Amino acid sequence: MNDWRTSLFIAYKSVTRGNKSMLALMVFILSLSFINMLFISGVLTGLWNSEVDLAINLITAHVEVTPQQKPTLKEFIPNEAQLQAQISTIPGVIATTRRYQLAGSLSFDKDKSGQMKSVSGAIIGIDPSRDQKVFTVNDIMLAGSPLTDNDTDQIVLSSALAGGYGTPSTNDLGGVKVGDKVQITYANGVMRTYTVKGIYNDIIGIFETFITAKEAESVLSVANSASQILVKVNTSRSTLASYEDRIRTLAPNLTVKNYTDLLGSIVSFERALNIISDIVSAISIAVAAVTIFVLIYVNALNKRRQIGIMKAIGIKQRIIVNAYIIQSLFYTACGLLIGGLAVFTVLRPLLIAHPIPIIVGLLNLTLAYTPLGVGLGILAFIVAGYLAGRIPAHLVAKENILTAIWG
Repeated sequence: MNDWRTSLFIAYKSVTRGNKSMLALMVFILSLSFINMLFISGVLTGLWNSEVDLAINLITAHVEVTPQQKPTLKEFIPNEAQLQAQISTIPGVIATTRRYQLAGSLSFDKDKSGQMKSVSGAIIGIDPSRDQKVFTVNDIMLAGSPLTDNDTDQIVLSSALAGGYGTPSTNDLGGVKVGDKVQITYANGVMRTYTVKGIYNDIIGIFETFITAKEAESVLSVANSASQILVKVNTSRSTLASYEDRIRTLAPNLTVKNYTDLLGSIVSFERALNIISDIVSAISIAVAAVTIFVLIYVNALNKRRQIGIMKAIGIKQRIIVNAYIIQSLFYTACGLLIGGLAVFTVLRPLLIAHPIPIIVGLLNLTLAYTPLGVGLGILAFIVAGYLAGRIPAHLVAKENILTAIWG
């Protein structure tokens, strides 16, 4: 204990009697390094979280229930109304909805010349009143209005499929407007003509057409069925795995997946973001470590004679080394404190109050953190500060007493 008190006293005197400008510069550089690490990792994490939230709100929901696959493959979920009611009783479930998945060809005569342009696309039957409780498609309408439950002769198109809302594509209809007539030929041969009621902003480019579930049942000649039941849950109340298990208990023969399974194709994007974040963090930590190393080493070299004298009067080498380690950790702590305050009291609230849009109205630049991620970053800086103080101090302090005194 006395050794540590001595080390602490030596470190205190070294800091208080040292060059204040150098101390301020050191803390400033360490603060910038920590801010850089937190900002980049926060932006990348926020970007990924925003992308996932966007996919959940527009495509997957949190949990998807699909028809039985084993022992025999089924095309639809039977008695969907009863199953939805049962799922809705699970604590933490916010809303459920069903969808029919159909395939077909859409045709549109833009010039009314008899020459129709046809494209294939996904056709989805929805219960609009329930669907809007799970998905946010209604919030991104570009023209017209959403469907209602009793619309059987109207459709809503994605902007990518309608065409005329961005870069032209061979897969769009060439510029459909609200009120135009579009003919759909379904895979089972049924052909019907619909009025376009609305067009929504298809930022993901999935070329969808929405009809009502009532119309889908008429086309498919089914009732009280579904191709999917999609579930929105409160993820802060329970885990996705827990919700899946509860749903499987209600419907053991059905297939239950969560959005992480459904977004598997973009996991590589998350890995890329994590790699970039790790590289930036490593560079920031390296900059901090080198900065501390240089300062401690130069400081120790300038005090070689003083170190030699301390050793000559009986102060142990480890006391001297520990004194420099304490200095290094003090600089590191100051940098972490100032950098953390800058990020969490200035940058993050600023971006919340004035978000930077990536996709206007849908995706904003945010800073997202987890306690574990921030904790690991702080730990990495502390370890770097410890090593950056210990190594140069040990190199100088291990010199022979006479060599150190004579320089």
